[in-house]
Amino acid sequence: MATFRFGQHIVKSSAVFLKTELSFALVNRKPVVPGRILFRFTIATGHVHVHVLPRKAGDFDKNDSIYDELQKHDRENEDVPSKWRSEEEMAKEATELHSLFN
Repeated sequence: MATFRFGQHIVKSSAVFLKTELSFALVNRKPVVPGRILFRFTIATGHVHVHVLPRKAGDFDKNDSIYDELQKHDRENEDVPSKWRSEEEMAKEATELHSLFN
């Protein structure tokens, strides 16, 4: 199975839903909100990546609470695989997204 490098992480191709010559997009193993995805782009000096978090009215008590949640989320359980989604869950989401982007 093909893999992709995302920083220090190795990502299985089953989690990638979009690929171009210089970029790829993947689903997140521990999303803050449903539908959180990551886009990675190759640039001359390395790479840049973008987090996309879909929002909906009322998803947080205060609109800006998402930033507090992100800070808390990034500190907790980062290296605890039991808190991650299964490969099957990620592959299912990637397949659904692939159909929207291709």
